[in-house]
Amino acid sequence: MSMAIAAMVAWVVTASIGVYMLRTWVTRGGLRRQRATGAGVPPAVVFGHASAALTGLLIWLGFVKTRSDLLAWLGVTVVAAAIALGVCTVTLWTPYPVAVPPAPTLAAVPEAMSPAEDGTVTDKMIADLLADPFPASRRPRLKLAGLVPVAHGCAALTTFMFAVLAAIGAR
Repeated sequence: MSMAIAAMVAWVVTASIGVYMLRTWVTRGGLRRQRATGAGVPPAVVFGHASAALTGLLIWLGFVKTRSDLLAWLGVTVVAAAIALGVCTVTLWTPYPVAVPPAPTLAAVPEAMSPAEDGTVTDKMIADLLADPFPASRRPRLKLAGLVPVAHGCAALTTFMFAVLAAIGAR
């Protein structure tokens, strides 16, 4: 039964990472962008993947409680379907996380305010340079966002392995 508990813990970890990615995708406009352009992951695939994983987890919790080998194999089947939809999601995935549009730059200044007519842009640039002639260089930040889907996939494969081993041991 310890393998079933290990599968359940791995499943919860996998689901937690998945919920984080789904929330990030929705809040950064991935769903809206997909509906507007048709590019990227179809919402049916993303939400089907999440629904299959949650359904499988609920079936697995039933197996842990009842020790029914039927529920164990049903849970393995549903997690396999969730993994298949996950592979489809990765195949169609827009770069994770969904890129936030860049902030407007100085190039976005209206043409009506050209430096030749109004010296405020140039004066501000000179004042900023005089105030801080050597701005502190920012350390490059590590971009670890790409590891989130990798961790999710590794956790999903671990979950599948534990679930199959627990289902075999349920007989």
